[in-house]
Amino acid sequence: MKDVKYCRSTLCLYDYRGVEEHLSAMAAQGWRLEKAGNSLWKYRRAEPARVRYAVTYNAGASQFNPGPTEGQESLEELCAAAGWEKVSDWFQMQIFSTEDPAAVPLETDEALRLQNIHRSMRKNYLPTNIFLLAVGLWMSASLVYSLVSGNILRLFSSNAHLFSGSLFLLLVLAESYTLLHYYRWRKQSRRSIEDGGTCVPINTRAYQRLNRGGLVLVGIVSALYLLAELLSGSRGYVLFFLAYILQFILLVFLVRRTTAVLRKRRASKSVNIVVTLAVDVVLAFALIGGLTFCAIRSGWFSGGSGETYTYQNVKFDVHPREDVPLTLSDLTGKPYEHVSRNWRRVGSVLLPEWSYWETALENGPEEEGWPGSLHLSYTVYIPRFQWFYDDVAEELLESAVPRSSYDIGYAYVSEDPAPWGAEAVYRRWLDGSPINSWFLCFPGRIASLSMDWEPTAREKALIQSRLGSET
Repeated sequence: MKDVKYCRSTLCLYDYRGVEEHLSAMAAQGWRLEKAGNSLWKYRRAEPARVRYAVTYNAGASQFNPGPTEGQESLEELCAAAGWEKVSDWFQMQIFSTEDPAAVPLETDEALRLQNIHRSMRKNYLPTNIFLLAVGLWMSASLVYSLVSGNILRLFSSNAHLFSGSLFLLLVLAESYTLLHYYRWRKQSRRSIEDGGTCVPINTRAYQRLNRGGLVLVGIVSALYLLAELLSGSRGYVLFFLAYILQFILLVFLVRRTTAVLRKRRASKSVNIVVTLAVDVVLAFALIGGLTFCAIRSGWFSGGSGETYTYQNVKFDVHPREDVPLTLSDLTGKPYEHVSRNWRRVGSVLLPEWSYWETALENGPEEEGWPGSLHLSYTVYIPRFQWFYDDVAEELLESAVPRSSYDIGYAYVSEDPAPWGAEAVYRRWLDGSPINSWFLCFPGRIASLSMDWEPTAREKALIQSRLGSET
């Protein structure tokens, strides 16, 4: 049987009654609080007993202090004289306990209690929540703009955009509720005290249920994101997300251990803050930056074909990938000795986007000069629902025409779709002349295509069979 257990705290920092009642209930079950951590509380097994707990607040307390401040020491001495033993602190909250049913309460002046609570909340609770609210608003702005403007292409541009935006919206709602809840409680408590009462009780169970419900929603959204990436064939993004979460947990652990070690070594508060912040920044760059670099080098985010070699100052693939729907060899019927192929799968589960690029050198003796090169690139969009197909096609056409004054000569002109087997075809023109770039609308699919020559009827039919339908 374990003598120690850790529980995640879902209590509200200013809910002193809830903390006192919770700890008394735990003591009655045989578990005494040993240490209140930032998020995990440590309990040790003991004989079940009726233990009273009392909570008070000290705005001068800080996790960066090398030890109890003079004010904390004085408070502990006064409490000890009254029969109360210091148990732990949780940020600015000071927790005491006693088994003496006749011990006098620690707080008797409700107006002073509320004043101390608010002074303590302004120390780190309120600034932290305001900062998180600002971050949530900033990070979810793109998603909100896409929803308000009806920009389907931007809204479904990636699974990360869709789901991370949703997570940050949840953060905005959670932090907005937290701040409103506190200020509403403070306002009601002030009125109650003015009428001769006490601070207003908080519905602890409702707050805990809301806290747990938020965590469940975060878990559901995260699981949906991972599922969406797997269904989109983007396993690299799944690996990156899982590795990122593990590294973030490691980062938080190392930063907190740094603070604890410096505190144990009696470093001053200012030194502790500066060193902890420096360690946080350095580790964030080292861990997250290193992960991103390794992921890119390993091809998690792209379809890099691996080993390459250099010929005529150009990199080519030792083993050109074969898992692409359409290649230069397919179109021309010719083999190429030097080939470079790449692909990228982005978009979201509701609007997959697959992009491919290929460069090949025409075969021929080197003494004849630089071998001719051929280029092929295309991007396929697959709207999962017909109701936003037209919106996606319209937005793609609009975004494909540069709005810069330097590119004013570009335009897309409609042409006969029949040779392509498409529903609609638009060819790109530059300064009044057509170029070899097309925008193709197939049933359920949209493709943009660029190549070095104008395709023949056979090649157009092949493009339709490879890009315009499931292969």
